[in-house]
Amino acid sequence: MITHELIERIEGEAVLEFNTDTDGTVQEADIRFLHFRGMEAILEGRNALDALVIAPRVCGICGHSHLIAAVRMLENIYINTGAKITLSSKAKGIREITRLCELLQNHIKWLYLVMLHEAGKLANEEPPVALKALYITTQINQLCALFSGQWPHSSYALPGGVTCDPTYIEVMQGLKIVSDVEKFVTDEILGCSFENFESTFHDDTSLQLSGDFGKLLRYFERFNLLETGKSHQRFLMLGDERLAMSENEMSIADLFFISEDSSNTFEKGGKTYAKNALYNNLFYETGPLARAILTQRSGMTTLYRKHGDSSLIRLNARMDEIVYCVRKIRNLLNTLDLSEPSFVAPLSIENISGTGIGIVEAPRGSLIHTAKVEKGKIVTYSMITPTQWNLGNGQYSNLGVAQKAMIGAESIEKASLIFRTFDVCSVCTTH
Repeated sequence: MITHELIERIEGEAVLEFNTDTDGTVQEADIRFLHFRGMEAILEGRNALDALVIAPRVCGICGHSHLIAAVRMLENIYINTGAKITLSSKAKGIREITRLCELLQNHIKWLYLVMLHEAGKLANEEPPVALKALYITTQINQLCALFSGQWPHSSYALPGGVTCDPTYIEVMQGLKIVSDVEKFVTDEILGCSFENFESTFHDDTSLQLSGDFGKLLRYFERFNLLETGKSHQRFLMLGDERLAMSENEMSIADLFFISEDSSNTFEKGGKTYAKNALYNNLFYETGPLARAILTQRSGMTTLYRKHGDSSLIRLNARMDEIVYCVRKIRNLLNTLDLSEPSFVAPLSIENISGTGIGIVEAPRGSLIHTAKVEKGKIVTYSMITPTQWNLGNGQYSNLGVAQKAMIGAESIEKASLIFRTFDVCSVCTTH
């Protein structure tokens, strides 16, 4: 039987098309994204610096990652043409603080506004109050705005650095917010210290966590979903480190093997506006789980060896990344050298012609911006977003990551919940 399921509250909408057997078990799953805006086409013909204003508006959740990808792409064009770009450690640190803030608030919103709500609905229970997450995510956005001026849709990074010039007052304000965030995570999300949470990876006791994340895991246990959601066990990250894993063999990722496939789009007679992103002609998972496995973060590799790329570890990976982000932001704030310049002006963009690429690890995975510029004007612009990697619609000889994860689910409702473990974003997928 073929069933259509509309997936909402994902920064847009998606349609899941399921083929189930007589018991309701999912045999086939297709993912359709029906909306399109054409941000790449909008950028063509504009001043190259306009990308720093327009690209962040691709998404209302991870727009800052689009900004960093765009500015890295422009700086790469400068370098490729032989022009000088000087970026201070201070500017790099500030960009990283704000990027990590975006990851942090995204994962907390995903937990409270999506996963707990959907799991509670499936269990016919009232989920934990989502509003309690809004205050702390607002605080995180304020921390980001101390340096970026605003969130979302900030444009404070530009070739050569950043526009802010923080003082110790901003640093101290930031450290206070980080302490508040840590208290919320330990008291409300985990119900224990960071160290005790990490110990659950080794003794497999995360279901005993007393916080709201433990409640989510127990929902999944009740639905018999913890060991479901397994996909290809192929992982990819392309940010500051470029790594790939297939069949448990890790290698250095080569950008040469990245490609886009539009065979399933409306343009080619298909069912979606989303193009597939492939590595070596195969689907690879990106995002928190990929980052945790490929960088061999303590505990996550132990959990992976026990459970594979299941829903259990995919859920834990986002919580583990919350802990990582809090620690990393605090360290960056404490080591920021305020005496360094925030910005070193490069050659005027009107004098620049060339091609470049900018890559960043966004909340949902690897984000790539590439462009060709002639005398400061954008000739072509292309984006490959994390959700193109994870939510691609393949053929049954080569299934997309989320497609494969949903097959075998006991019902379409459970398959939809597995789908949401990938942190779905429609507008990024089709941009």
